[in-house]
Amino acid sequence: MKIKYNFEYKYHNNNTYIYCLIRKKYYLLTKEEYVRQHMLYYLIYNKGYNISSIFVEKYFLFNNVKTRIDIIVYKKKKPYILIECKSSCIFSQKVLSQIMRYNFYIKSYFLIITNWINNIILKIDIKNNIIIFFNEIPNFK
Repeated sequence: MKIKYNFEYKYHNNNTYIYCLIRKKYYLLTKEEYVRQHMLYYLIYNKGYNISSIFVEKYFLFNNVKTRIDIIVYKKKKPYILIECKSSCIFSQKVLSQIMRYNFYIKSYFLIITNWINNIILKIDIKNNIIIFFNEIPNFK
């Protein structure tokens, strides 16, 4: 995606920090944080999602293991989109397995794996036992 956003940056001790609209503070600008912030801005400014419906780096307990979800979007108080942000250009089976494992518990409607250059957008149809792939992230409305 070739979209430009006006991020808020701060510089300190030779490090660059980026402001997160959701968590309302600055975070060290790593490759993964870059992807995460672009996805957040895209969801809010291009797809119409409410800031109040998006949670970032939310922790869940899976099989007694504390796990961090990059982005989870709720719609009508239910998990709607589960997003895994990656800094790597390569999506592996391990990443797909990870998000599927998370979704086994969360039961989100859509799953997205993104590195901001490429997105894998899918929905699991449990009733028909199939995975449906999409070209675009759904709008909020």
